[in-house]
Amino acid sequence: MLISVEVENFRSFYDRTVFSMETGSRLRSHGATNTHRFKRLRLLKSAFIFGGNANGKTNVINVFHLLKALILQPTSSELEGLLTDTFAGNSEPTYFLVKFLKNNKYFAYELEYVEDRVIRESLRVNDRVIFSRDDEKLVLPESLMSLYSTIRKNQLLLFFTQTNNILEAKEAYEWFVIDVVIPNTNKLHPSILKELKQNKELTKKIILFLQAADFNILDIEVRERIDHIPSELSVKMSGEDAEITAGEFIEQRVAEMYCTHQGVDGDTFVLNFSEESAGTKIFLRLAAYILRDRGRNAIFLIDEFDASLHIKLTEVLLKLFNKWNQGSQFIVTTHSFDLMDKQLRPDQIYFVEKDRFGKSELYSLFDFEDVALKRHDYKYKRRYLRGIYGADQIVNDSAIADALGVKYE
Repeated sequence: MLISVEVENFRSFYDRTVFSMETGSRLRSHGATNTHRFKRLRLLKSAFIFGGNANGKTNVINVFHLLKALILQPTSSELEGLLTDTFAGNSEPTYFLVKFLKNNKYFAYELEYVEDRVIRESLRVNDRVIFSRDDEKLVLPESLMSLYSTIRKNQLLLFFTQTNNILEAKEAYEWFVIDVVIPNTNKLHPSILKELKQNKELTKKIILFLQAADFNILDIEVRERIDHIPSELSVKMSGEDAEITAGEFIEQRVAEMYCTHQGVDGDTFVLNFSEESAGTKIFLRLAAYILRDRGRNAIFLIDEFDASLHIKLTEVLLKLFNKWNQGSQFIVTTHSFDLMDKQLRPDQIYFVEKDRFGKSELYSLFDFEDVALKRHDYKYKRRYLRGIYGADQIVNDSAIADALGVKYE
């Protein structure tokens, strides 16, 4: 379970920014359905991030994309740079602090780095230091002290310690790599297709899920085909013309999904997944990821989850995120302002707004000092559209008309 994440100098988040899944103090609305409780800690089941286009909503999710990449793709030598994605490409350090729960333990992982070295890094579990680094000063588990001199300046201690079987480091590594799930809503990942081909029970659940949501899909099937692709391509320029030649062709196994639909007069027809409507593809992808990982405490980060979905399907997913959710968390970006008034707590609603210098600010509706926000019947959407909370899309109609060469009325 994610508790919070702090970030500084990453993409549009230049200043220190905190995103928290802890519930707002003294806020009781929808507590039984929209929150998880772990001992004395109460966490949100879901959070919804609103804001205009290009304001930085997606960068909240991109924080975890970068962390997963850093952890999964360790540097192999001091000549290799660490992955960076700083504000406006500056050379200042990037900072992350992620707090989370796993196996009934409280984890805090901190990382500050530049491209060529790690400046600070630490892992604390239940306030006990597992490892830490402050430039060249390292604190390691006793069993790894003999390897002190082998650690490179651009090497993450998290990867190093989990490789060497330090239990808490392995748990933290697993949380970032496995428990943090970022579904690809553009295509089905090969791992999902493989599991659907092998796991008939999962396939059956997805079909039932789709049928309950009024999709006329009777069956889904994963088929494999062989593609012949060139091992390499070479381009030869001759004057203004280019001649492209392919090297030796190799075989590649490709998995594809096909959906059987109910037709008229009781007949059926089959469509390749690529031929399905945008709404069908998005809903099916989300169903596949959610049902596959439902058995563990996963954190799903979904960009524009409601794109191309009917409002009733969005409302079904809202219930899945909150009321029917037993142990997961969902963090989503959205433009569906209607969701603000669909039984959400003010601490579940976040906004991202970018200033004239390109810096994003992230804040929660709960941050506003308004007693009325605590009421169950408070209508957030209308006030958001009036610009009370900021993070709006500012459109200059007259300037657009001028660019088109038409008269603005």
